[in-house]
Amino acid sequence: MEYNTIFKRYDIRGKYPAELDEIKAKILAKVYFRQVKPEKVILGHDNILGSDSLSNVFGSELLRLGCTEVISIGMVPTPVLYYSASHLKFVDALMFTASHLGEGYTGVKPLRHGIPLPEETLSAMRIDYETQLEREIPEHSGSSISGDVKLKHVSVNSDYCTELKNLIRHRLAKYRIVADVGNGPITPLVNDILAPLGIPYSIINREIRSRGLAHPSNPKIKQNRAQLENAVRGQNADLGIIWDGDCDRCLFIDRDGELICPEFVAKVIATRIKKVAGYSCITADVRASSAIEDVCNKNGIIVKRIKAWHVPIKEEMEKDPNIGFGFEVSGHYVFQDFYKIDDGMLAMLYFLDGLNNEESRLEDLLSDFRSKYFIPEEINYRTTVSEEMLQKKLSAKYYDGRINLIDGISVDYPEWRFNARSSRTEPIIRLNISGTSKDLVLKHLQAIEKEIDGERI
Repeated sequence: MEYNTIFKRYDIRGKYPAELDEIKAKILAKVYFRQVKPEKVILGHDNILGSDSLSNVFGSELLRLGCTEVISIGMVPTPVLYYSASHLKFVDALMFTASHLGEGYTGVKPLRHGIPLPEETLSAMRIDYETQLEREIPEHSGSSISGDVKLKHVSVNSDYCTELKNLIRHRLAKYRIVADVGNGPITPLVNDILAPLGIPYSIINREIRSRGLAHPSNPKIKQNRAQLENAVRGQNADLGIIWDGDCDRCLFIDRDGELICPEFVAKVIATRIKKVAGYSCITADVRASSAIEDVCNKNGIIVKRIKAWHVPIKEEMEKDPNIGFGFEVSGHYVFQDFYKIDDGMLAMLYFLDGLNNEESRLEDLLSDFRSKYFIPEEINYRTTVSEEMLQKKLSAKYYDGRINLIDGISVDYPEWRFNARSSRTEPIIRLNISGTSKDLVLKHLQAIEKEIDGERI
C-alpha cells in the first residue's frame, strides 16, 4: 500500500491542519456521502486539536447533502461510539481520531455495522477525493470554513457506564490500581465506573487536553508508560492500566512496572467468561505466544488462531456465537456479549474480576506464568526486504516447523514460535517471538534478524 496519502488501509489520518483541515473535511464529507450513501450517521471525536472542528464540519455537510439524521455524541473514546451505534441503532458511524498518533494528528474512522469500510470503498473514496481536491481547494484558498448546520447532540456516557457496571454487579476491591488516562477522552468515565464497584484506584494525567499531552499516545512504546510505572511503584499499587489515544486498546503493568503480556490477561478474562457465561472458545491472533493455548486448554477453553486486528475477531464472532471473547497482542479485547466491541475499559473490569476469583495473588500468578514462558514485546524493523521475500526466506530456513501463512508468516515449534508480518499502516516489518526460555528465544531472534536484514526501531 502507499503511505504518502491521508487514506490508510482502514481509515483516514493526517497532520492537522497541514494535511487535514476543515476545507478538506467538507470535501471528504461529499465523497463519503457519494460512495457510502448513508441515511443516518452518528459522530464522535477524541480530545486532540482539530477532531471536534472536523466532526462538526463533516456532520453539517452530511445534513446539507441529504442525510435524514446526523447526531454527535461529542468527545468520547472509540468504544463508546461503537456502543452508541449499536445502542441507538445506527448503521453508519464516524469516529474523528488518529488513535495512537496523538497530538498534531487527526483523522476519521468510517464505520458500518461496527467495522471499518471495505478497502475497495476507501480506495474509491480516495480517487474521488483527489479529483475533488483539485477542483475545490482553489475556491477556498486563504479562507476557513466551519459547520453551518447545527448538529443534534446526544450524551450516551451514563448509559454506557451503567451497562458496564451491570456486567459486574459486585465489588472489585482486591487490587489497588493506577489508571493513566493520558489527558484523553476516557477521563470523564473513569470515576463513574470504578468508584461504584469499590475499586481502590487513583488517576494520573486526568486533565483533558487538546495539545501538550503528558506523554505520547501509543502505550506500546515503553517510555510512554514511564509515568504510570513511577506512579504504580510510588503508590505501592498492584496494577497499572494505560489506554491508547482513542481508548480502544489497553495495556497492564504489574507492581514493579513490568508489562503484563496480553496472553496472561486473555487467559484470566477467558477463564472468567467461561465461568460466568459458559463460553469455551476464544480467538487469538497469529502473533500471540503458544502460551495462550497451553494455559487455556488446561481450563477446557479452545483457542482459534486468526489474522491480526480486531475486525477478524468480530467477523469470527458473527460466524460462531460460541466464541465469547477474542484478543490481539496489541491490546484489543473484543466481547461477544457487549455488542462485539473492542473495549479497553471492559477488559480492565473483566481482568480485575477474574483476578478476584483466583485463589493465588497476582504476583504469584505472574511469577508462575513468567517462569514457564518468555514473551518479549513486539519488535519493529525498517528494511528493504518485502514481506513476500521474507516469507520465502523464512519458509526455507524453518521448513521443519509448522508454517502458517494466513497473516505474514508464523512458524511453530514445540518450545518456541514466531510471526513476522508487514504493518498494515506503516512501511515496517513487525516480529513477535516467544518460547519456553529466554536463552532459546534470543538465540532464534538473532537468526531471524539476519533474514530481516533491517534496523530496529
